[in-house]
Amino acid sequence: MLTGGTSGIGAATALRIARSARCLFVHGPEPRSAVQSLVERIRAAGRAEVVYAQADFDRLDDVVALARQVASATDQVDLLINNAGRPGAESRRCSADGYEATLQTNYLAAVLLTERLVPRMPATGRVVHVSSATHLSAHLDLDDLQFQHGYQPAAAYARSKLALVAHAVRQSGHYRPGIVSVHPGVIDTRLLHAMFAVQGKDASYGAANVIHAASDPGVPSGAYLDENRVDEPAGQVRTASFRDDLYQRTMVLLDPWLDGATARSDPA
Repeated sequence: MLTGGTSGIGAATALRIARSARCLFVHGPEPRSAVQSLVERIRAAGRAEVVYAQADFDRLDDVVALARQVASATDQVDLLINNAGRPGAESRRCSADGYEATLQTNYLAAVLLTERLVPRMPATGRVVHVSSATHLSAHLDLDDLQFQHGYQPAAAYARSKLALVAHAVRQSGHYRPGIVSVHPGVIDTRLLHAMFAVQGKDASYGAANVIHAASDPGVPSGAYLDENRVDEPAGQVRTASFRDDLYQRTMVLLDPWLDGATARSDPA
């Protein structure tokens, strides 16, 4: 299961995974008609049965529907790559569910999908959160998760990616499958250019780093990878009390959509 698979790093990753996967769910926000040519290219790239699944992560009901679609099609998910993401909005806005939009798309939706699919994952499976090195300069105020004070677009993006890294570290001790986070590199995508005036590498480079995070058996659960090497995450992430507090607050925000289908467990 690959989210955000219709452009940038996600599309490049889908083209690579299709070479070896038996069945690949590719998620995107677009209607099927808008991405049909890409889906056909992914099918032609390998032997995988490719299923396109549309969902708007601005609505957590769509995330639940996406998880149900996958669960109705298979009883085992071997790999979940949470790649879907958006840049920080120019000015603060809320999702259809009332949450700060960048936090919801980049973090809350990924956690919700993970919680719903992890029970279907074997011990040999893996969850990959596609994060960003921008998280190293971020600080996430747990009393202002919705960024109501001092909102800045790039900071909103970095905060959401810090939350993803913290989730992977925290849940490595609570999930049966492995879970890691990865900075795929500075990649030439629309997302990059929406926030930063820099040039990036080709999307295939980022895809290679995501595939490495997803498949290398030497990468330990809970690891944060800077491109293809394990590295230290931000200091805030390395604090257990921060990770636990963030997780509990996240579960409160997601509770209306968990519906009992959750892999969560309380910290020991």
